[in-house]
Amino acid sequence: MKIGVTVRNIGGFAGSDGGVHDCLLVARHAERLGFDSVWAADHVVIPERSAARYPYNTSGVPSFSWQTPIHEPLALLSALAQTTERVEIGIAVLVIPYRHPIMTAKMLATADQLSGGRVILGAGVGWLREEFEGLGLPPAYFDHRGSVTDDYLRAMKEAWLNTGPARYTGEYVRFTDVGTFPHPVRTPHIPIWTGGKGRQALRRAVRLGNGYLAISSDPAILRDEVAELRRLSEADRRDPEELTVAAQAGIILTHSPAPAGRDPLTGTPEQVIEGLRQYADAGLQHLVTAIRAEGDPSREGTLAAMERFAAEVLPVMRAGAV
Repeated sequence: MKIGVTVRNIGGFAGSDGGVHDCLLVARHAERLGFDSVWAADHVVIPERSAARYPYNTSGVPSFSWQTPIHEPLALLSALAQTTERVEIGIAVLVIPYRHPIMTAKMLATADQLSGGRVILGAGVGWLREEFEGLGLPPAYFDHRGSVTDDYLRAMKEAWLNTGPARYTGEYVRFTDVGTFPHPVRTPHIPIWTGGKGRQALRRAVRLGNGYLAISSDPAILRDEVAELRRLSEADRRDPEELTVAAQAGIILTHSPAPAGRDPLTGTPEQVIEGLRQYADAGLQHLVTAIRAEGDPSREGTLAAMERFAAEVLPVMRAGAV
């Protein structure tokens, strides 16, 4: 299993005024410590008021507000590409309907060129209606955001794969005879891991992607999702081994053992290792995580937690025990 860490481009760290430079600091730290990848998240604007329920926790309340600072992930990718040399660089997940697909494809290809072919695209449909409205998008783009995402991803792949002038005609975007060079370094194109929940996200991974990025899935849920991913792959005559199984889940390191009923990735290093084994048994291949120390959301606490994880957990993983 590979392990990637988030750079906290949304919200940052408690008590820090480092801004976007904290993102670069975390990325460099992750690379030095031996992590496999670094990840940014995506929002563009946060409405002051929203009736939407946050879909990825039990409370339905997001951890951010309209006052939360957000560093735009596509711009950040290019900076991460220049400040690191080895780790893969991803977005988990980019809300595909927010941006014109040719511009998105061009910015991702530029970052991939700068990184030497290390970019991964986590692709999502979005959930916050008021953010769609704040960006001036038509109401249909939220109501049919799955179809918009599929259309845009097909258009982006055309921009990356054409050998001459690119052309694409879809329901929501079309272009004819335009140059979209240079292409990404990765071949055949930047990996697309579709994120979300439910059968549609899994089907999107099979038909348009190179992987599935689970969100808010414990090991039992992930096991069921992987089984369904395999069934859909076989039904579409797609080799399921071609698809990377990834997931987003936070890690909280404690000094005392966490009680029974804990989150699988909360506890001492030994408990976290056991949780990682549960995820690995469910089929997880790449974990995207925010690592922090219990009760310490500061930048320094996070860097220290990453060091502890690298010293006490990564060697067990590299030895093949996870």
